[in-house]
Formats: sequence, structure tokens, C-alpha cells
Amino acid sequence: MANSELVSKLAHLRNISSTFQDYRGAKTQVEAANIERILSAMGYDLEDDAGLAQQAAQLDQQQWQQRLEPVVVINPLRGFGLNLYLSGAERDQGGTWRIDFEHSESPRQGRFEPAELEQTGDYWMNDTQYLRLEWLLPEDLPTGYHRISVTLGGRTDETSLIVTPATSFQPEAMARGDRIWGTAIQLYTLRSSSNWGMGDFGDLAELVDTLADQGADVIGLNPIHSLYPISPEHASPYSPSNRSYVNPLYVVIEQVPEFAAATELQRALSGIDMQAELTRLRDEPMVDYSGVSALKYRALNDLYQLFRRDHLGQGTDRDLAFQAFVEQQGAPLHEHATFEALLAHFRKQDPMAWGWPRWPDAYQDHHSDAVASFATEHDDDVTYYQYLQFVADEQLQAVDRQTKARGMRIGLYRDLAVGADRGGAEVWGNRESFCLNAAVGAPPDALGPNGQNWGLPPFDPIKLKAQGYDSFITLLRNNMRACGALRIDHAMSLLRLWWCPPGESAAYGAYVYYDLYDLLGILNLESQRNQCMVIAEDLGTVPDEVIETFPRAQLYSNKVFYFEMSDGVCTPPENYAERALAIVCNHDMPTVHAFWAMSDLDLRQQLGMFATEADFQGERQARANAKQAIIDALAAYKRLPEGVSADADQVPEMTLALCLAIHCHLAACRSQIVAVQLEDLMLINAPVNIPGTSDEYPNWRRKLTESLPTLFSKSEITTFCGQLNTLRGGG
Repeated sequence: MANSELVSKLAHLRNISSTFQDYRGAKTQVEAANIERILSAMGYDLEDDAGLAQQAAQLDQQQWQQRLEPVVVINPLRGFGLNLYLSGAERDQGGTWRIDFEHSESPRQGRFEPAELEQTGDYWMNDTQYLRLEWLLPEDLPTGYHRISVTLGGRTDETSLIVTPATSFQPEAMARGDRIWGTAIQLYTLRSSSNWGMGDFGDLAELVDTLADQGADVIGLNPIHSLYPISPEHASPYSPSNRSYVNPLYVVIEQVPEFAAATELQRALSGIDMQAELTRLRDEPMVDYSGVSALKYRALNDLYQLFRRDHLGQGTDRDLAFQAFVEQQGAPLHEHATFEALLAHFRKQDPMAWGWPRWPDAYQDHHSDAVASFATEHDDDVTYYQYLQFVADEQLQAVDRQTKARGMRIGLYRDLAVGADRGGAEVWGNRESFCLNAAVGAPPDALGPNGQNWGLPPFDPIKLKAQGYDSFITLLRNNMRACGALRIDHAMSLLRLWWCPPGESAAYGAYVYYDLYDLLGILNLESQRNQCMVIAEDLGTVPDEVIETFPRAQLYSNKVFYFEMSDGVCTPPENYAERALAIVCNHDMPTVHAFWAMSDLDLRQQLGMFATEADFQGERQARANAKQAIIDALAAYKRLPEGVSADADQVPEMTLALCLAIHCHLAACRSQIVAVQLEDLMLINAPVNIPGTSDEYPNWRRKLTESLPTLFSKSEITTFCGQLNTLRGGG
């Protein structure tokens, strides 16, 4: 049996909370056994008291023996203090400091007297007293990634110094209070006569022009992260291989410059067989990822062969652009490409080699000599996967430039998933930052008595900080490319994550806390540098620290119309948060048509997702109440369409007029950004995703039912867009 005192101490040192506020607002105690499970997932042997005591002591003592922390993040929202750790005997000595700035050859330096610094803590070890002193740095330090060194008593200590702004970037239009509208889409769902069976960057460009013509200013994308080329049916954008890179299946083959010289590919593409297959893929109601992937990767390989023949290493403009991209992306891109080359290599040998955990041991460590040798021996394969990211980035950048040319006030917003798949490139290349035996999820609530386990390994807060937050910085930089805003899925992860232990449901989990001010400061710094505003998805149970801090950092909140109800009354439009993205529903929720028909509840009942019949009936009654609240709100603001009853029970079916009225009601709200999902304008019933399912439902595959030209040729839709422009302040 685990030593409870040691477990409690270790849990405190590892920032595992013993309590949390549940979905009802009640303070809930985490069972001791759950905390033990999380500690075990972190790698602690709870049966070894001696070893556990040693590890607890090491955690407790290690910082006191180092003068500076592994990285110092100065966030003005927290203050300009730096923790300095000295022995009691060193306090009376004078010292010097030096800061080497990121973009300046001239350092700043000076002297300091520890005796003049405020003591904020002490620790006794082997009859030696260690002190924690707060050293206030100058408030005029430039923001950036610097180095700071301290010399005292003949010893010099050095660490990273990240100086961050207090707030995230605000586009001029948002800063002056403009209210805009746009759409939020799953890119792969777009239909067209030119794509290869799933929406691509060409379709996105068409959407930009279409919506810009209608007065829209923003287009939100689902995560477009890199998935698994060898496993095309692993389709969830929220369980990617690598969040730092892009899924090449979104590339438009015909727009890659090498296509102009690809005579054989052009001939094949115009052939009867290829055209028949493309027609079949386009006509499918669900994305056939295997079919699309087979065609696209074959074509991409053909294009790479031409790039290698005509450009690679030859100093052409195309070669120089590629080399500049590779140099800018650096080691993270090389590791990603090496992973993809290794993945293809081992998959040929073993059909079950789905990810790095199924590789030989020597290749599971990205630092190993075996991996380095493989990358050298298979340099052409590695370059091929770098090329895929190069062409994907090119096309995404082109769409971003298009949004600016069309005068969109935000343009694209990208979506950063909360985690990456355990067997993918991101975890493999950053294993030192992750806890591989745990998974991210959510605690139990009314709809999920066992909570949610998303199966994604979390960043380990101690390891992440010891690494200088490099993985987090890379993640932000690459996801802020080619967009005007970044939506952070489950943004509460900046403060805490619900960790689920291996082999157990989320009901056996607990919250693990992160350094909010460190992560938020870095987020603000990258936001300002990339001129990319931040939308922090804060749905669910939001802790007080987030409610207080996110607005101070000028992060935009996320408001969902379905959730904006209390005591049977919809939140009045004038009471919505101003700095927010408001939307009727999102990818995890039923479409407006399904919501009204309650078909989502029927589907969940068919899939056995309700614990009891009473739970199912309770949800149906709650939905009926919500529908009546919506009708009441529309009537109160004189937006109820003509002929629609004021009794929701007498309105069994969602109509386009009622759907548009709901969206106009939301568009009148104070929130600066309002997004409309295209599937709601098409009255689609089928969900794109059912949370809590995998094989039970074809998630992340359902396409839209109409093409963009068909949808926007309807007078009801263009009139609706005009109404949005009026409601949002002119478009």
C-alpha cells in the first residue's frame, strides 16, 4: 500500500490537484487512489517507499540548489520579478548580471546586492539554509527570447529569459471595436467539381472569394494538422500525427508549379479511368480518405521527382525558396520528415507498424544513432516529406494573401488541437516533453458519467519547462503561419488538463496544473510577433483563474448559442461578451436541423450512449425546453419568421427561414465575431462528429450537400448575408 504522506507530498510537487469544481459548480474531492494512478502514469513506483522518498526530496530540493530556474518567463500580468536561489551565506555577497538580447549585439549588465532583495521563501538542507529572493528586472526590457547570467562568488549561472507582452495581438479592426461575421468550416467537407474527393486549398480560395463578395471577414478552419500518410482512415483532425505541420491532402495538385512539366501525370489525369475515379470520389457523401490518399500521394511523388530533377540543389529560384523554407523550419521539420520516412519504411516491413511504438527500440528515440544513420541513408525520402510541407505551406500562404487582398479584416483563423496522437511524429520528436502513460480528457458530467478520455498524451509541465518550452513555442509559431487568428481548442490547457490514467476511464483522473503565466506570456509573445490574434476556446467548466486572466491578456472567448441559456431563457444578444467569437454550434454539437429534430439524441440512444432510459428522456425534455426558449427569444426581439408558431411543440421541423432567423438573432449580439456554419445553411441533419465515438460512427467524413456556387446562387442565402452585414455594422 502506498505511503499516503509521500503520495500527498509528491502530488503537491507535481501540481496534481486534490479537488476540483464539477460541472454543477460543486467542490469535489479527488479520491486518493486516482491521484496515485496519475503519479504512477508519471512514472513513480508507489510501492517503493525509499525510492519515492528520494524522488520527492529531489523534486523538492533541486531548484533550491540552482540559482536560476530552467527558463525565466517575465509576464507583465504577473510582474517583473525573477526568482534567485542562494544559500544564506551568499546573501551578503555582491554579484553581477548580464542580459544578452535576441536581436541586439549590445548586452545590458550591472551589479546587484542580494541583501537588498526581498526574501519570498527559504529551505533547510543538511544544516544549510537556502533562500528564494525576488529580483525585480527593469520593466523596459525588450520582449523576446534572451539569455541572462548571474555571477556571484566566482560562479556564473545562465538561463533562458523570455520577456513577454501583457496582451495578445489585436488587429486594427478588432481594436477599434468592429463587429464582423464569417464562417467556420471543416475544410475536407467542401464540394467542388475540381477537387479530388475532399475539400482542398483550391476550394478554400473559392470560399474566400465567395464570402468576401458577400461581405464576410473571417473563415475559420478545422485543424489542418498533419495526419498519417500510411493510415488515411485515421481521419480525426483532433488526433493528428503532428500539430506543427499541415496535411498534404489539402494540396491542389494542379497548382503545384512542377505540375506544368508533369506531362505523364497530366495525361493520366485526363484519362477515362482517372476521371471516372475522381467523379466517384467527388460524388461520395463521405470522404473516401483511402481513395483520395492513394491518388494524391502518387501524384505528389511524381511532382517531387520533377522537382528533384529540375530544381533541387541547382540554385534555381524554386530550389532557393525550398531551401529557405527548410532552413527556417529547422530541426523540427527535419524530425517530422524523418519520422514520415521511417513510418513508410517500417510499414513496408510490418503492416501493423502504425506508429513509432511498433518500431524497433533503436528507432523509438529520435536522438539515437540509428535514426541519424537512417536519415543520412534515406536523405531523398526525408527531402520528399520536407517537400510535401513546402508545397502545402505555399498554397496555404497564397490563400492567406488572398484574404488580405480581398480586404478581409481577419481572414483565416486556424484551429490548434489540444493534443497529438501518441504514435505520431510530434510525440516521437518531443518525447522528453510528454507523459506517455497518461491521456488528456474531461471529468465526468451530466452527459458523460465516466468523463471523456481523448487518448492524447499531455505535456508534462516539469519536463516542458526544463526544455525551455521549445515544443510549445514551435507549436505556436507553425500554427500562426498564414492566418489572421488562431483558435486554441480547450484553451484551459494553459492552466490545467484533466489527466486520465492508463487502462481506466476519465472518472479515475485528476487535474494537473501548468504555469499559466509562463504559457500565456509565450502565447502573447508569438501572437504579437506573428500578428495573429488569439481565440481561446473556453467552453465547459471555466476556472476562476481563466475567467480573470484571459480577458486581461485580450484573448477572445468562444460563445456557443446552444450553451447561452439559463433558467429557460436565452442570453439576450446585448449581454454577450464583446471580445468573443459567437457561433450557434460547432463540430462537436448537432447541426441546427438535428438540434431541432432531436435526431442527435436519437442517434446517441441507438449507439447506447445514455446510461438509462430516464437519462435519454431527461435530455429530450431539456431539449424541448431549449427549443421553446429559442422561440421565445426570437418572438421577444420580433425575429420569429411569419407563419412560425410561438409554441415550439407546433414547430416540428427546422426550416431555412427559422434557421436564418436564429443566426440573425445571434448576429445582433455584442460579440465582435460571429461565425455561421455552412451545413446549417444547407439544413444538413447528419453530424460531422459524435464525441465519445470512434468506430461506431463515421466521424470527420461527412461532406456538405451542396457546392459553393449552388448554395450562394440562392436568393435566400444572399439576402441573409446582406442582413448579416447590416446587423454587424455594414460589412
